[in-house]
Amino acid sequence: MRLVMTLKVRDEADVIEDNLRFHRAMGVDFFVVTDNASVDGTAEILERYVAAGLAHVIHEPTSGLRMNEVDWTTRMARLAATQYGADWVFNNDADEFWWPLTGTIKGALESIPEDYGGVVSPRAEYVPRPDGPGSFADRLVVREARSSLQPKVAHRGDPDVVVLSNTHEVASAGGGDLWEALRPPGRVVHRGVRGSASEEGDEAAPLEHVRLVWAPIHPLRIFHFPLRSYEQFVRRTEIFLRHGGFRDTGRFRRLRIAYEQGRLDEIYAGLVWDDAAIEDGIREGQLVRDDRLARLLPSCPDPLEGAPSGSVAVELDPDALAAERAEVELDALRLMTRTQRFTMLQLDKSRARIDELHEANQKLRSKLSRTLGRRLLKFTRRRRRPSKQIEPGADGGKPVEARE
Repeated sequence: MRLVMTLKVRDEADVIEDNLRFHRAMGVDFFVVTDNASVDGTAEILERYVAAGLAHVIHEPTSGLRMNEVDWTTRMARLAATQYGADWVFNNDADEFWWPLTGTIKGALESIPEDYGGVVSPRAEYVPRPDGPGSFADRLVVREARSSLQPKVAHRGDPDVVVLSNTHEVASAGGGDLWEALRPPGRVVHRGVRGSASEEGDEAAPLEHVRLVWAPIHPLRIFHFPLRSYEQFVRRTEIFLRHGGFRDTGRFRRLRIAYEQGRLDEIYAGLVWDDAAIEDGIREGQLVRDDRLARLLPSCPDPLEGAPSGSVAVELDPDALAAERAEVELDALRLMTRTQRFTMLQLDKSRARIDELHEANQKLRSKLSRTLGRRLLKFTRRRRRPSKQIEPGADGGKPVEARE
């Protein structure tokens, strides 16, 4: 089996080397990376991996990360399958570390039955702590007990894969139309079982065309470190504001105003957890201590010195593994449940909004039709009026108007 990790980065020098070294030790064979104009040393780190034959780097100097990230990630995922022979792919960010419940990432994915093409993995976020000595992994050792972020999906290599709008999920129609492949059959009206044709007369997609089906097991979790230091927070803010392509509304507008007023330190101070807050969170079950990444990282050998893929493995005794598996499975199902329900609420709101717009459009069309109708009637009446002809007077004097 060949495992490829994709990665999109911009100025991640404080974490990128640890990320690559860890995932190589956990079974990744090759990296496909999009570097969005890094200037902090990230590009130089990546070039060393390219020189070692471990990575392919695509340089994208354009702004608008939010606008382009779906296309960029789709391109990397397809390259992983077509050019680099990936049997499995996971689309990663520099601040995310995929953690197998036991063994390696590659071993976890190798165990997935052939009928399944995707593995849902919950993401647990580590809370930011005050700056200090040591690496981010040494300082950030407390995370949320239950994941609050949308999970991500590792998937089998597929040349037609499409990364969906949030880049956390993927789909494939095997070269066909993705919308038709995923479109549900709709409401049954005159028959008990949906046939091969829809009510509109077009073909309904057979269920077997649904590809990359999620596996019913969850052998991976993701440790997420979005805020690692004040310096990194400032750099990330500047990227969002200058190059991210985000709308100047809501939290991004508030962040911009704070940045322009020189108050980012106040914002960051409000995000950092102090010791008292940590202890309260642990006591209330909101947080847990988890320093496994900090303890494992030093044992991950340097890939640039020839360390093979999958050189380090997670080891747990049977009781600890059973508890870990139960926790991750519950976490994954909680997140999938919430995501599905929130999606349905969004769908209902969208349908209601479409109905409102349709009604407003109908009223506008009716008003426009009445207005145009009146104008057309007036125009027609004018056209139907008898034309006026000018004839000279009988005595050769003043002309008179003659009517038909």
